[in-house]
Amino acid sequence: MNIFRRNHEGLVSGDAIPLYHNGVFHIFYLTSPPNTVNWPERIRTTWQHAITKDLINWQELEPALVPGEGNAIDKDGCWTGSAIYANGKFHIFYTAADLDSKYQQKIVHAVSDDGISFVKETTPCIVADADYYETVDWRDPYVFYNEEDACYWILIAGRKNNGPDTRRGCIVLYKSQDLYKWMHYGPIYDPGYTNVTECPEMFKMGEYWYISHSRFSESGGTVYRYSKSPYGPWRTPKYDGIGGRRFYAAKSAANDEGRRFYFGWVHERATPDDKDHWCWGGDFCIPHEIVQRTDGQLDFKMPEEFNECFTERVDSLFKRQQGDININDGSITVDSIGKMSFGFFDIKEAKYRFRCTLTMDDCRDSVGIILKSNEELSEYYLLSLEFPMQRVSLTKFPVPMDPYWAAASVAVKDFSMAEVDGPRVCEKSFNIENNQAINLDIVVDNGIMEMFIDDKVTFTFRCYRDSEYEIGLLVQDGKGKFDNIVFQK
Repeated sequence: MNIFRRNHEGLVSGDAIPLYHNGVFHIFYLTSPPNTVNWPERIRTTWQHAITKDLINWQELEPALVPGEGNAIDKDGCWTGSAIYANGKFHIFYTAADLDSKYQQKIVHAVSDDGISFVKETTPCIVADADYYETVDWRDPYVFYNEEDACYWILIAGRKNNGPDTRRGCIVLYKSQDLYKWMHYGPIYDPGYTNVTECPEMFKMGEYWYISHSRFSESGGTVYRYSKSPYGPWRTPKYDGIGGRRFYAAKSAANDEGRRFYFGWVHERATPDDKDHWCWGGDFCIPHEIVQRTDGQLDFKMPEEFNECFTERVDSLFKRQQGDININDGSITVDSIGKMSFGFFDIKEAKYRFRCTLTMDDCRDSVGIILKSNEELSEYYLLSLEFPMQRVSLTKFPVPMDPYWAAASVAVKDFSMAEVDGPRVCEKSFNIENNQAINLDIVVDNGIMEMFIDDKVTFTFRCYRDSEYEIGLLVQDGKGKFDNIVFQK
């Protein structure tokens, strides 16, 4: 069973477009042509279609949309959009890409009676109004029926035609009574912090409205904002983001029970090398289930359905490398006042789930989980709960050094170059108190790492390098206790 899923033909997959209908999750998604890496060949995408009733077992159906040929309106790709069931038919609104046109992206409507075979319209239903918006980056339509407004809304990722060049991204609203005639409303979200507000969506839970999108800018990842009105103002939550920088282009759908899940994907690199550049597309991650707080902010957890994917316990011994570490009856206690202590488990599985309950005491620095490490702890990832900063982070080591200091370091010469993610590849604020029990749930599958921290915060990242140790524990200037340690496969 593949926890992290890609197309059944092995094609690079991305941009989930979920629809829940009659007890079934339909996930439309994009795939790139085989053996493509770079723009624009990589993004001549096809809409694939898979269905599931349990989030675990998927049935692949025939492609829903395929790029046209010749001078077709979508000759350069059928890009992201949305699907809705309305008036007895399945409706798709997608981005038709034609990179030779003044209007490189246009919104096109396709219809199906059975949800499998779709007929495209030959003309766009919405193009960018050049009086207000740039004619490129007009894409990723999201359609839903707004009961409060008694009409259909479509959200479009666009760029205003004025303002700082890298800050023009906005979400534009159109309205319709019939899904065919659309009236321009204007920007409904204009944050001023990104190039493009990719893959937007909007939904309501209880008394709160939520708008989410992926930031196509220096601060990547899928983020959400919330409000008591679908018109805003849209406020930033404390735990900003849905799954870290590399849980990308996530969109959600709710089942009949009202449980809502975000579906996102993790990038692959041009080659299986951690130093090569990130590409569009990769593998789908574990869906992130939403848990709504009373104040409207959202937490995220692993869906309980995934418990059945890991049923066999794996025995593992712990090897102390440094410091005062006591092992007793499935618990590991680390007393590391004024120093750093660490050790590794001897787990050799390429695919596993690790769970434990962590408590911290008298901590002046951090307690964490080591991932993908060498024996001397010079090359590794660290999921760290940082008490003074009240933060949880995933940091990639070694951290790049300033060229001067790297040249001057005689004893240690192996320093890595900085890359786009930076050393702290994921981070969020997180309330931590002494003797507070924090549940950690980590899934690793051949380098893809998903971390669920106390059913509140999630991180996603990918590592290609081989490592001597899959996982370990670290405590710096404090006391840490790890209880209920379980490995499963």
